[in-house]
Amino acid sequence: MATVEPTTHPLRSGGGMCRVRHATPDDAAAMLDAAHDAFRTSPFLLTSPDEFTMTEDQERAFVAGILAHPRQLLLIAEDAGRVLGMLDMRQPSTRRKARHRVLLGMSVREAFRGRGVGAALMARAIEWARAHPELALVTLEVYAANTRAIALYERFGFAPRGTLPGGLVHDDGSAWDQVEMYLRV
Repeated sequence: MATVEPTTHPLRSGGGMCRVRHATPDDAAAMLDAAHDAFRTSPFLLTSPDEFTMTEDQERAFVAGILAHPRQLLLIAEDAGRVLGMLDMRQPSTRRKARHRVLLGMSVREAFRGRGVGAALMARAIEWARAHPELALVTLEVYAANTRAIALYERFGFAPRGTLPGGLVHDDGSAWDQVEMYLRV
């Protein structure tokens, strides 16, 4: 199984560094804190803040489950024990015919968006996927209005597969287009 060695990356706009590494169950509390920040501050995430009710024990089990799966990945970017961002690659299907694919998801704390955390996570994740002997395709879904995220994904070689008009509907009834993207690794 391909692994990601911990690496340190510089942050833009204010300096500092972040360390990218595999998440462990011991990161559960810090990951929950980062998730709550991301869901509360970004309109571009699939999960609404009130829908995210995971407990620390559930988060520990979630992390352990990903770690136990040979074709799944969970990375964190951290600074001094504080999780700044997270990225996961999970298999959307357990069927053998789809085991060559993973679905990428990522979130970054509001204060660290646009500072290189997402790029650091993406670089390590794509490196992992390319080194993995069983993976051939990474997919993701992103709000069409999230132009910064789309530009980041394109910088890493992702191509749009299509747009689903009104693919996401917010509680206020507003419909948002969703772009599906893919990368062959």
